[in-house]
Amino acid sequence: MLKIFQSVVLLLFIAITGGNIIPQSTSEFEISYNYSKNNLEKEKYVLDSLKLLLNEKANLIDYEKNKKNVDKDKIVALMSSSVVISNKYESQQKKVKQLGKKVESIEKELSKRYTAIIDSLQSLQSSGELTGDKEKIDSEVLLYIEKKLAVVPRISLLSFDPVKLLKIDHGKTKDTLENVIYQEYLQNAYAEVNTYLANVDEHYSEINHIILLQKKTEKFLKEAEFENGIRTESSTSGGINTEANRDGSFIDPTVLAENKQMIEQFRGYTLLLNQLNLGLSTGNKFDWQIESMDGSSSLSLKQYKKVLEDLKKKLQDYKLVLGNKIGTHK
Repeated sequence: MLKIFQSVVLLLFIAITGGNIIPQSTSEFEISYNYSKNNLEKEKYVLDSLKLLLNEKANLIDYEKNKKNVDKDKIVALMSSSVVISNKYESQQKKVKQLGKKVESIEKELSKRYTAIIDSLQSLQSSGELTGDKEKIDSEVLLYIEKKLAVVPRISLLSFDPVKLLKIDHGKTKDTLENVIYQEYLQNAYAEVNTYLANVDEHYSEINHIILLQKKTEKFLKEAEFENGIRTESSTSGGINTEANRDGSFIDPTVLAENKQMIEQFRGYTLLLNQLNLGLSTGNKFDWQIESMDGSSSLSLKQYKKVLEDLKKKLQDYKLVLGNKIGTHK
């Protein structure tokens, strides 16, 4: 079993690195990611502080200008110091942007590596070569799905206006140029919806896989408790505790309750769903969580899955509408 797993890992590194003999390990990428992300947060704090200071200087300059007895020398001095702060702010903006790109690059690499590891483990499961310790492989799959979800960046809102899109009617205009512009707008929107739909579909599959694996783990633990005649604490991969929710789902507090990025992803998906509902309430119980949820809040996997289901359905509806508008006016 161990030899098979080691072979999978070796082949995996060769596939990822294109045959590079001394590849950078995934754990090294994880260390680099955590360091870069923490550094980014610190630099963002510095940027916010400089912005606050710059605004204070601007307000002070306005105050001095509006005084009855204007002190021109003081205003000049304030403006000079503002220029210095402004230069620092611009420099800090570039630094934050550069660090942001680095973090994004590492996230993409980690996501690619985690996907390759998951695929390899699942291939091993379906190959029929496993003779034992299947729960260990399930735990490894679960662990890497969780890791992958933790590096997925927050999804942004769609670039097109859903209200404007739904109002487009080629039949109401005879202008050829206007029709060409509408057609290009619709095609770009269609491509964007397709991209988002693929993203949501992949994320939904991963969340659903976690739920299934956790249920499998729960069943295994209950059977072990029954056989041993003792009460065993529920656990999941890597020694992470798994707690039951009132709705019957299981959450990983390390990934969902404490991982701010996971909360931000959830918020991003909910806001996107809200955008596709034309800015109205989504009509579900998750709306309030956009405002009330913070880094310490718990988020069940079933809640996450429900939002992704709603968003997937809504994107499919828009894809159908766009396809119809494009297809009937070629």
